[in-house]
Amino acid sequence: MSGWRRWRVPALFAAVILLPVVLAALTLHQGWYEPGTRSKGHWLHQEIYLLQPLPAHQHQWRLVYLVAPRCEGQCRQVPALMARIQAALGRNLDKLELVQLTPPHEANSEMREGDILLVDDRGLAILRYEVPGSTTTWPLLGKAVLSDLQQLLKYQRGVQ
Repeated sequence: MSGWRRWRVPALFAAVILLPVVLAALTLHQGWYEPGTRSKGHWLHQEIYLLQPLPAHQHQWRLVYLVAPRCEGQCRQVPALMARIQAALGRNLDKLELVQLTPPHEANSEMREGDILLVDDRGLAILRYEVPGSTTTWPLLGKAVLSDLQQLLKYQRGVQ
């Protein structure tokens, strides 16, 4: 009985230290953890510099709409959706610039006509949002873009 009392505290201490490590390894190994679930857009895997970099003192995100050459009906309403997203930023309204752009000629499987891209101040496209065909789901798209923008602005505020 005295042997167990002597090892009880070190054994409990080791269990408290090792149990979270073992659980984290098990979570990663079993695939229960999904990285990147916080963002609502699709992360671009390639480095695509879509716009010219901004001056060093200007920290502004850019919301880029890749306009289709033959734009009809609903795609003409996307700039209004982007303006509502910008207005929803409130006091951070000046930290977002809206840009309409024709897609670059080089073939890229990650960017398509009609997509909205979130571009940083260096001109690097980082997130892509597919504009749904039905305008009834556009409020969900607006909320998704706004959520990601707010997270990025919060992070940017902490870095500067």
